[in-house]
Amino acid sequence: MGAHPDDIELGCSGTLRKHILRGDEITLIIASFGEKSGDKERRKYEAETVAKLMGVKELHFLNLPDTMIRHDGVTVSLLDRYIDENVDIIYVHSPKDYHQDHANIAKAVLSASRKMKNSIFFYETPSTTIEFRPTLYVDITDVFENKLKYVRQYKTQRNKEYMEEQAIIGLAKYRGYNIGVKYAEAFEVGRLRIF
Repeated sequence: MGAHPDDIELGCSGTLRKHILRGDEITLIIASFGEKSGDKERRKYEAETVAKLMGVKELHFLNLPDTMIRHDGVTVSLLDRYIDENVDIIYVHSPKDYHQDHANIAKAVLSASRKMKNSIFFYETPSTTIEFRPTLYVDITDVFENKLKYVRQYKTQRNKEYMEEQAIIGLAKYRGYNIGVKYAEAFEVGRLRIF
């Protein structure tokens, strides 16, 4: 789950690639088209291109307004359409994020999951606050090139500093160093269901 096109790729696309290679079914949900950072149709096309590259069968847009996503009944009811007993794990932004859309979509996911028995893992993006304290790490060394390939598809965002490959490589290396591997993605555990 991401607030904008490119959030999922930055935050957890290596982990999602590992799920896909394992045969897990993945659904991507993007709350807005990110129209404040580029043409709506172009941004949608970029997200669809990445979904195909990843091998994701379902991609849904909630069509919420970029920079104005709220944690309210409207957003929660939109998420209720997709969050049910068949969803085992949800990856979403951390609520500890400077971008209001990121923080609000994380809170809305928690609300929509209130009666569910799933795990919720919060990923980090460039706007995640320093309060982000990961306790779950996924070794993405074997799929890291895939992550870079996915991020490269967002040509409309290439001038953003946080989209520079060196920034993505640096964070993945740092998180990998935390657990003794070359590259990793890190998550806070919002809720963990083992059985």
